[in-house]
Amino acid sequence: MKKAVITTVLLIIIGIGLFWVYRLLFSPERLNILGRTIETTIGFDNGVVEFYSCGKLIKRFLKVEKLTTAKGTYEKQTRPYRFGFGYIDINLDGVLNKDEKRLGKVYFEIPSQRDYIYYDAKFIPED
Repeated sequence: MKKAVITTVLLIIIGIGLFWVYRLLFSPERLNILGRTIETTIGFDNGVVEFYSCGKLIKRFLKVEKLTTAKGTYEKQTRPYRFGFGYIDINLDGVLNKDEKRLGKVYFEIPSQRDYIYYDAKFIPED
């Protein structure tokens, strides 16, 4: 009888431990990071995001990895903005210059009422 109780308690402890390991390794954030890493590694990072104001181009991001609608991990609601990572095109020429590449990829957010265009560029010229 004592052996059965100890075995049951041990199985419960192991089950809880495996559950937390599963949560740690396979949380939505971890899967998102893994997916973004795979996409970036095999070359799916040629997106371009352009921001417009009054019909005029005011900002451009090149080689955008992913443009995502923000969503809370444990919330059912979508947040009212989108975000991504990319190189900022400072001089708006559509070419990734050495100075722009040296800055590295930056994080940006897009409010829901913003005029923007996202498209996939097959090739982005570099200096």
